[in-house]
Amino acid sequence: MSQSTPDDAAADDTVADSTTRDSPAAEALAGHGHDAEPPAPGTSPTGPQEAAGESASAVADLTPEELAFLHGVFDAAREGRAAELAEVVDKGVPVDLTNSSGDTLLVLAAYHQQHDAVRVLLERGADVERTNDRGQSALAAAVFRQDEAVVRTLLAAGADPERGPKSAVETARVFELPEMLALLQDPSLRA
Repeated sequence: MSQSTPDDAAADDTVADSTTRDSPAAEALAGHGHDAEPPAPGTSPTGPQEAAGESASAVADLTPEELAFLHGVFDAAREGRAAELAEVVDKGVPVDLTNSSGDTLLVLAAYHQQHDAVRVLLERGADVERTNDRGQSALAAAVFRQDEAVVRTLLAAGADPERGPKSAVETARVFELPEMLALLQDPSLRA
């Protein structure tokens, strides 16, 4: 059984959150648009892509500079730039910002084994139970990557190992990760 991972969408960070010009996220973008560094290779925005519901119109309302800034936020999660994530979330970027595949900043940070970024996002209220469009949670991503520290942090924050169609428990079983399965089944590690 093959299971896609949050990194499968690494090059497709079209913002799919309801970020509009009047939102706190747009306010946080003020001053960053012209100073934003271009996204890393492979993540360059090619314009808004079709997204579900109100999200498509929200993306269409953003300037190329604002889109580039938000792509940089996803890169910060992948690269573990925890201080940068803290700053932009504190200024109004939604902590549960998603890309066009539904990957949240937390899912990306967990998948890329960025413990400090995971901690910063959780401290700012990231939804530990939110799953991406493939039904994968941050906990399932951390289990897949066999990152014990991130798994422990997510469990302590209340992550449910059984949540989602591709749960952390299922991930541990499918990929034959007995150490991860034992962690997920340890009741002392849960919030």
